[in-house]
Amino acid sequence: TQVGPRIEEELVATGLARFEYRHIINHGAASEMAALATECAGDQDHWWEFHDYYFEGPSRDAYTRDGAVAVAAEFGLDADEFAQCIDDGAHLDRIYQQHTDAVSRGLASTPTVVVNGERGPTRADALIELVKELAEG
Repeated sequence: TQVGPRIEEELVATGLARFEYRHIINHGAASEMAALATECAGDQDHWWEFHDYYFEGPSRDAYTRDGAVAVAAEFGLDADEFAQCIDDGAHLDRIYQQHTDAVSRGLASTPTVVVNGERGPTRADALIELVKELAEG
């Protein structure tokens, strides 16, 4: 899901942390399609809607080209433009570069939180506490 409200409010908005999202292809073709569909949806300003949709674990059909195009149409995207993006694999190089970078750093699952180059806690309260302690020095 999107950055939690507490993390956004207490860390990102205050400048104590930066939020970055990177794809990790940890479920083969299904992960690849979800990442590609999300990026193609982002071309039409619907990145988070698709991210959240796939994060919720939709039916298996959504992880196919035709299923992703149907979801795009349901979300009100230009389905032809979306399908062309999927067919072109327009974002695959960047998706796989993000995956390769993550795996080379020992990060192979989602969500993963990194604080100062090290794996951090994924629970919001523990993360907020850690970042604030580090900021205080």
